[in-house]
Amino acid sequence: MTHAGPDTDTVADGTARPSAAGSPADPAPEEKAQGRRSRRVEPSALGAGTAGDEEPAPRARRRPSVPLVPVLAGLLVLLLAAATWLALPWFRGDAGSPVRTDSYVEVLQAARSGIVDLTSFDALTIDDDIEQVRRVATGDLRDESLAQLQDRRQELVDAQAVVQTEVVGAGVVSAGEDTGTVLLVIQSTQQSTAAPQAQVLRYRIQVELVRQDGRWLLSGISGR
Repeated sequence: MTHAGPDTDTVADGTARPSAAGSPADPAPEEKAQGRRSRRVEPSALGAGTAGDEEPAPRARRRPSVPLVPVLAGLLVLLLAAATWLALPWFRGDAGSPVRTDSYVEVLQAARSGIVDLTSFDALTIDDDIEQVRRVATGDLRDESLAQLQDRRQELVDAQAVVQTEVVGAGVVSAGEDTGTVLLVIQSTQQSTAAPQAQVLRYRIQVELVRQDGRWLLSGISGR
């Protein structure tokens, strides 16, 4: 039996050959590392400067991460505080304010309900609608509205006319002891046999009110 020395391997035919550690086909670890480094592309080959001249690539500027919910909540608090401060003269009834707190709600409610009663009617209930005008209006406004409805009463009945009014926006301009002014946005839905398909129209109007015998009545209407 043939024994291999420490630097040889034994093959099947008994011939000794150099071991893998000493074989020229298997370079030393240092040579392997040198070979890997030599295969790397140097910056100079790509037209770049030396390592000392290279500047680091600029980092992408990161936007600060701010939670939206706390920010929006804080903004809402500020807006509410500002709105409250601006509205204080109205609710306190300061001398310089055109709105009295004890008249504000009554004027607003009278304007909203009064304009609906004044401008809504149905051919089936036209007589009741005419009486309703008498109750919510006064002065020239009442007289003119009644005259128009009475003059066109039969025409409205024949056409089966229906007009429904809805208040979609309201704001008190002034509210004194006996007078008030309110801006309204109203939506009128009109239908008749001449126009079976309902027509929807919107108007901006200013309503004047006066207090008579403890009741707020509509005294004037103008377009805005």
